[in-house]
Amino acid sequence: MEYDVIVIGAGPSGATAAALLAQRQHHVLLLEKSRFPREKLCGEFITPECLNFFDRLGVRERMLDAGAKFIRRWTLYAPDGRGIDIPMEWIADGHPHAIGLSRARMDLILLERARESGVDIREGFHVSSELECRDGLWCIEGRDSDGGHHKFSSPIIIDASGRNGAFSSKIRQPVSRLDGSRLFGCKVHLRNVQGLGENGELFFFADGYGGLSDIEEDQGGPRTNLCFLTTEATLLQARGDREKLLDLTLRSNPAAGRRLSSAVIDGEWLGTGPVTFGRQYSMKGVIAIGDAGAFIDPFTGSGILLALTSGELAARVITEGFAEGVRNFDALSERYRRIHGRQFGWRFRACSSLRKLAFKPVARNALVALASRHHQIMRYIALGTRQRFQT
Repeated sequence: MEYDVIVIGAGPSGATAAALLAQRQHHVLLLEKSRFPREKLCGEFITPECLNFFDRLGVRERMLDAGAKFIRRWTLYAPDGRGIDIPMEWIADGHPHAIGLSRARMDLILLERARESGVDIREGFHVSSELECRDGLWCIEGRDSDGGHHKFSSPIIIDASGRNGAFSSKIRQPVSRLDGSRLFGCKVHLRNVQGLGENGELFFFADGYGGLSDIEEDQGGPRTNLCFLTTEATLLQARGDREKLLDLTLRSNPAAGRRLSSAVIDGEWLGTGPVTFGRQYSMKGVIAIGDAGAFIDPFTGSGILLALTSGELAARVITEGFAEGVRNFDALSERYRRIHGRQFGWRFRACSSLRKLAFKPVARNALVALASRHHQIMRYIALGTRQRFQT
């Protein structure tokens, strides 16, 4: 079966691109290996800028109705427990607050919006790792959850299948390391985290950092998302003991230790790694968006923003290209890469520099001391990691 565009992966970037393309009268297929709702490793912190994307997609009220928690301030804590506040109005972009919402609920709302827009969605579909080009069309094969074999074709393939993308992980940048140890991410939901209110918090510790923010309640009451990045050496030292892992990471920060003193783990732990940062390299015949195209440092809190932005950008480039009569993939792919580099190049360079500072104790402590006395420095840093997308 032939489509105008095939999107692989129904996370925020893929669902956004698919919905916008379908709304512009393109015949779109969205393939997703999981069945929704499902949990994902993520800080589940949705910045104020994201709300404008939700407005354009027509889903902001649905996000709020799903139980999203308002976050009006973000506090960064140095390893010794000293804190620096970052008001949301610094990055407000028209909204005075961020929101906290689980990926299970947010992603389901975006997927439903894509379906309403006319996207052909196949959940539980596992794509083959090979692409074949025939007569200007890229052919994709795979199997559904019942074992049925299917083949689809399109002039454009969008890979939105995540950090280990289906077609975007063949050539990768070197794995990021901290003092020779590879980095890994972990996430779990908690209960009985007291006193966050409308605040999100990021805690640095000796070999990593992690964040806390409230998400929607369920029948068991309020929930908080804990997501952190640490080294392979620390994971090995914990020997699979999750309480010990928390002692070695978040609880080693005095401010986080106080916040987590009564916390109870509620739900499955999720892990990922080794983690790479920056832009990735996609296979020929693919436009890679979201984490498949670029993975930004979690301390920026802008991973979801990057996903939504890249999805909207891909939809715009393809729609404009088709309107101009351009059906050549290479031309559209090169246009996307050029605009993406222009919009995000500085952001990734800024994050790379901050990452080096964050894990050097002397430089990090000096920066915290300086920023605590001159808050404008912290504002410049916050803005430097988020270059706004021009629509």
